[in-house]
Amino acid sequence: MNYAALLDPVGAGIVLGGTALAVLLGSGRRELHAMLVALAMLVRPRFDAEANRAELARDVEAIRHDGLLRAQPCQTSDEDIAAATDALVHDRSPGSLVATHEILLHRRIAARERGLRPLQLAAELAPVFGMAGTLFALSQMQIAAGVDSALLVDIGMAILTTLYGLLLAHLVLHPLARLIERRGAREDADRREVIDWLVRQIDPERSSNSLLDQPHDDSLGEAA
Repeated sequence: MNYAALLDPVGAGIVLGGTALAVLLGSGRRELHAMLVALAMLVRPRFDAEANRAELARDVEAIRHDGLLRAQPCQTSDEDIAAATDALVHDRSPGSLVATHEILLHRRIAARERGLRPLQLAAELAPVFGMAGTLFALSQMQIAAGVDSALLVDIGMAILTTLYGLLLAHLVLHPLARLIERRGAREDADRREVIDWLVRQIDPERSSNSLLDQPHDDSLGEAA
């Protein structure tokens, strides 16, 4: 098989350049920034529930021994868990811990969905620009109809640009978007596991599920 025949810089430029330009024009600055943040999260270490519990264990034991009224800020490497535990210490209430966690969870989900929109748009447009490259090649074919070698080159470009668009959409962009969704959902579940553990340790007679049924003030998350 001649793999070199699958390389067409002009066709790739049409598909990649056209898709990138369309995404830039069709997405807002916040969406593009959120997309970059979501992509950067894929190369960072994952949230580790066990490691966070280990970090919090000494502070939790101190709270259990001395009570919430004498509690000091908890030490943890995760910003969202730190914000939730700060609300716990500030308000001396497990309800504030859960409420702040829920607010931050909604923010993470909203940011993730905002970051996915440019990727989803790119996945939709890549095959379109593959077809655009095909039309470009066909237009060139009419000019070169009397030259056999040029005709074969244009036919190859017409086929390859469609292939590039499909491969970009279904082997790169769609899987990348799904990877961001799966990793985000997994980390959300792991953070919820840590919050559940914290509530059980601090107030064994209550659970975070029961606390979620209580009304809370969204300003807690803002203060955190």
